[in-house]
Amino acid sequence: MAKYYGYGKCSYCEIVCTPGNYLNYKGKRYCTACWIQQENPDHPDLDAIREKVQNAVTFWKLAKYSRDEYHLPVGPKSINKR
Repeated sequence: MAKYYGYGKCSYCEIVCTPGNYLNYKGKRYCTACWIQQENPDHPDLDAIREKVQNAVTFWKLAKYSRDEYHLPVGPKSINKR
């Protein structure tokens, strides 16, 4: 099985993209904070959005590598040992 390396990085600020916090535009990937900064630099909640994106990265990485809920499968038994 191939390794899963995530959703890539923002091409502007190099932060790791998480599900629901990025978009692709003309072959480049942007986090939502950088996209809003590029399209509407006078947005009143820009700092709060950037903080939310950075907190989502920390939470996503912790949830991704948790082994408490996602145990390895037992799998089929070998034919030779039956």
